[in-house]
Amino acid sequence: MTQRSTRPERRPAGRRRRRGPGWVPDQHGAWAMLAVPLLVGVVLGGPAWVHVPLAVLWFVGYFAFFAAGLWLKSRFKARYLPPVRAYGIATVVPAVAVLVLRPDLLVWVPLFLPLLGVSLWSSYRRRERSLLNDGATVLAACLMLPVAFAAGTGPAPDLWPGISLPDGVTGLGGIGWPQVWGVFVLVLAYFAGTILYVKTLIRERGERSYLVASAVYHVAAGVVVSVALAAAGLAWWPAALLFAGLTVRSVWVPRTDAKPLQFGMGEVAASVLVLVVALWLPSTLSVAGAA
Repeated sequence: MTQRSTRPERRPAGRRRRRGPGWVPDQHGAWAMLAVPLLVGVVLGGPAWVHVPLAVLWFVGYFAFFAAGLWLKSRFKARYLPPVRAYGIATVVPAVAVLVLRPDLLVWVPLFLPLLGVSLWSSYRRRERSLLNDGATVLAACLMLPVAFAAGTGPAPDLWPGISLPDGVTGLGGIGWPQVWGVFVLVLAYFAGTILYVKTLIRERGERSYLVASAVYHVAAGVVVSVALAAAGLAWWPAALLFAGLTVRSVWVPRTDAKPLQFGMGEVAASVLVLVVALWLPSTLSVAGAA
């Protein structure tokens, strides 16, 4: 007669229950693209209580968007649905809070809907890495800058925010919408440039056409951003210096043996630099205006 072991029976490793896909976004570069425009808009417009549910809605909404993209890409497989459902439900409370505090912010929704549609359709067609999808995603992320600014300055009297502000209402350092749109162009141009730049580092590494396109883009973007800032009465030279450095980076880094971790650290540093420049530019308004 054999003696039975009193040790608990171990379950086979293959039977461990694993968490389904879609719960945690794996696009690490998206975090800066979500945070920088929001933070710049909050600072330029001035912090307001509505920014709290707006920020929660923004980030939880991204989780829902990411999960929905995977669900569509899988052709509606059941294992991808739980995070879509959970994050979708989680957006309800902050969305209602924003509507209660600032119902006028609804007028921005029509700008986001077509961009959201393009991105989700790209996911369904499994073309989520296309330039069209990347461009739509970047534009949608950067639009949070004027939205957050509008939330901080108060309701605009016109149908579309951004045309004018209520009399006497301005943001940080007395800036208005012309300056906000100038800073928006700066932030948008930077993040749009990362589309080509990142492709030259990973998927299109060694492709001369992408390398040239990335360099040409950063030169042209530097010119466009400088003109936009000057037209808004802000100093243009910080942007010119910034994009000159980004142009050098776009040519030099893809030719090195840098690893993905080093690329990522470089992107973090560049995003922080863009944030610093964007937040410093309002202080140049009076100087630029007097020049």
